[in-house]
Parts: sequence; C-alpha cells; structure tokens
Amino acid sequence: MSTNRGYGGSKAGMAKGMSLAFEFAGAVFIFWFFGRFVDNWLGIEPWGQIVGGVTGWIGGVLHVYYASQRGQHSSVPAGRRPEARGNGDNE
Repeated sequence: MSTNRGYGGSKAGMAKGMSLAFEFAGAVFIFWFFGRFVDNWLGIEPWGQIVGGVTGWIGGVLHVYYASQRGQHSSVPAGRRPEARGNGDNE
C-alpha cells in the first residue's frame, strides 16, 4: 500500500509542476502580447515587446517561486502544524 501512496504523490507533484510551467509560459506570453499591442498603438516597435516579455518573465519566476514555497509548507499534515495545535490554554 505504501507504494501506491508514493506513486500518487509523484503524480500530484508532476501535475503541479506542469501547471506551474504553463502558468509561467502564459504570464510571459500575455505580457509580451500586451507589449506588442502597446508597440502598435504608440509606434515604438521593439520596446513594448521587450518590456512586456521581461515583465512577464519576472512575474512568472516570482509566481513559481512563491507557489513552490507554499507547496513545501502545505505538505505537512494539519495536526502537525504548530498553528493547528493551539496554545495549550484550552486543555
């Protein structure tokens, strides 16, 4: 039974990784596309795309970083978290 639990966790980790990868690529694409729109509107051809792509890349990296940090803490069972135990006043 323990092999099934590990295998399911592996699939969940892969799914989370793929989700973060697509979210990263989507952020870069959306900001690049917005930069292209600004380029066409203002006539400043490469600069909007460059700024948009870099902004999307930075936002995507930060999103992946903070999502992975949350993922490390959410793997701890609720009964084992210090905030879930209480302060001992109610015992």
